[in-house]
Amino acid sequence: MRWLDSLLSGCGWRRTEEDSEDLRLVFLRKFGTKFKDGRLLGTALTHRSFLNPAEADISNERLEFLGDSVLGLVATDCLFRSMDDADEGALTKARSRIVNKSVLGKIGLDLGILDVLKYARDEIKEDERALLTLSADALEAVIGAVYLDRGFEAAFRFVEDNIIAAANDTSAEHSQTDYKSRLQEICQAEFKVQPQYKVVKRMGPEHRKIFHLEVLIRGKAYGSGTGRSKKEAEQQAAGQAMRRLESDSIRPR
Repeated sequence: MRWLDSLLSGCGWRRTEEDSEDLRLVFLRKFGTKFKDGRLLGTALTHRSFLNPAEADISNERLEFLGDSVLGLVATDCLFRSMDDADEGALTKARSRIVNKSVLGKIGLDLGILDVLKYARDEIKEDERALLTLSADALEAVIGAVYLDRGFEAAFRFVEDNIIAAANDTSAEHSQTDYKSRLQEICQAEFKVQPQYKVVKRMGPEHRKIFHLEVLIRGKAYGSGTGRSKKEAEQQAAGQAMRRLESDSIRPR
């Protein structure tokens, strides 16, 4: 773990050995996974929003990158073995349901990943979409940390025990409905206008932008969304707008 040692040395914030030990015990009780290196687990559970700019390099982003690949491999392996009659297209669709960020975020929230994640709670606590993204990213970072700490077999078990089965249940709740198309059809039929999508804010570095958008109907905001791409954020905003239109007695004029 030389790269981790170099990142932790000399930085203004670090977990003490006691902190690391406490975190390992908490994580073991909550997730049933034992860590040898508490500092590695601590890094996986530290979001860049918790750190000052000089410490940003010790956030969980590198581990998230690794965990995303490990998750994809484990999901592919499990599906290949369990769906022995499925063709490539069916396997690809099944895998996309497991690695979907919204599904992962919901699983992470259900598991309580944010209870042990260090992040800017006061800034993000009211943003449900941002919390969902934080949850998904932290879960992937933990997968990457398990892989480094205990090897592929342990990472495989972690994903299989905590994600695969839960994803099958959760994905039904987060089906890939084309909310944008449906909202456009409603707006054209009922209001004779098209919804307009407006970028409100961009966060993060260029290679990891998070977009915050609003959807406007005749100039009035009817929904908002957050995502790693404008397309993802637009879908979330459109879905929120549709739910509001269904329950709101005040319609666009």
